[in-house]
Amino acid sequence: MTQPVSVRKIAHLRLAMPTDDRWIDDLDWVPISTTEFHLACRYYPIAIRVEKQGPQLGLLLHQRYLTHRLLDAAGKWRGAYRPIALRCFPFEAPCVGDDPLTDIVIDANSKYLSPTAGTPIVDEAGRPGPVLTELHRLFRLLKRSQELFSGVLDQYLIAGLLVPLAGTDVDDTDDGLPLYVVDPTRFPRIENAALGAMARHNFLSVDVAVACHFSLRNLRPEYQPKDATRLHPQAFDSHSITPDTIMIDDLSLVLDDGELISLSDIDMTRPQTRPGHEVAPS
Repeated sequence: MTQPVSVRKIAHLRLAMPTDDRWIDDLDWVPISTTEFHLACRYYPIAIRVEKQGPQLGLLLHQRYLTHRLLDAAGKWRGAYRPIALRCFPFEAPCVGDDPLTDIVIDANSKYLSPTAGTPIVDEAGRPGPVLTELHRLFRLLKRSQELFSGVLDQYLIAGLLVPLAGTDVDDTDDGLPLYVVDPTRFPRIENAALGAMARHNFLSVDVAVACHFSLRNLRPEYQPKDATRLHPQAFDSHSITPDTIMIDDLSLVLDDGELISLSDIDMTRPQTRPGHEVAPS
């Protein structure tokens, strides 16, 4: 395996991504940011990867995990939402400081680099170009998000809310690291006192747990926790959290900082409606 080098050392090259998106099939798990987990949980299972520096929150992307397809027959993207980490590929940023040329790294022999074709990484003066500047901003967002998630995931470990991803072992995952998901039977039965303790200083821990629970509907049955199929609606206490779609819709939606939606294209003067919720004429 080639040791990644800083962009500064390959600044004379260009980024040349393929015309299709089949490279996504090589990815298993990617980190997630605080700005996108509400949206991403609707389309991807959220899983926790345990690394040496601690647990990391992210999305399962490999097709073997998903109940729906991300690519069409031609290998083109057909997913509803493109996670931030995919927009950063094939670059990485183990440490994020103030210098994009030093902070961002890539395999020097990456097939996505070209001496002639593709997008310039730096400008004519050797300074970070628009692509690199945006990548640095996104990496900083992901890094800051993982720092915020670290305390949340520690609470889940202490509370025993995490269970191994079924149907896999460490040899099946990226870098041989174990993957976990929120236990879909234990979390709905958590007591109010425990929920209060989780949300005492910050509601993020409960917010993320709900999103993790909701996201499991995107996970194929063979990877679901084994006890999940034994849970019946009558087993839930009326005062406990239930796996209802209304819960996720009641949460305030936070859009990510990417270009998924252009605010200039939204007509803010017209009332927004959903099917079945038409606005009656005045």
